[in-house]
Amino acid sequence: MPSRPALDVWDSCCLIGILNEEKDKLPALLSQTQKFEDGNAILGIPTVVVSETVTLSDGTSAEEKVNKFLDNHYVELLQATREVATTSSRLQFRFDGKQMPTFREQAIAAGVPKDNAKLTRADSDVLATAIVYKATRLTTYDPLLRFIGEKFISKETGLVVGLPDSSWLPLEYPKSNPKPGK
Repeated sequence: MPSRPALDVWDSCCLIGILNEEKDKLPALLSQTQKFEDGNAILGIPTVVVSETVTLSDGTSAEEKVNKFLDNHYVELLQATREVATTSSRLQFRFDGKQMPTFREQAIAAGVPKDNAKLTRADSDVLATAIVYKATRLTTYDPLLRFIGEKFISKETGLVVGLPDSSWLPLEYPKSNPKPGK
């Protein structure tokens, strides 16, 4: 029986980067998309990513472009299940400053902007979706998600959380987060 291709979950910043043709993201994301088109991986889009992608950079509705993108044969829409919701809740509780008082300071020291050093519900839902659906990687440009992935989640679950896995990345970005044990 053939094994299922690896699942790569995208955060909303990736979908928005594609739809808006953002020059700093487009080459790396399109390079990664080739893996999906070739059947070497499946692109998972959490439902929260769809609901977050409302307006394009030109001020128009994103709905038509989102629906067209979701129609690609390699895209799998990942539903928010009860397990996703409870996992998201646990992640929000865990990474709350009250539970881990030094978390915010550690994140800022690692380069996360101060105004982005709190795990939002939407980002928690995306991370929980990737964990519950047993994704191989969560692709994101979000510095806090990448920090949480590198410092905690990758070591615990094997989920790689990082920038697109592509040689097209600008030089100022690391290619990807290190894999657990390396």
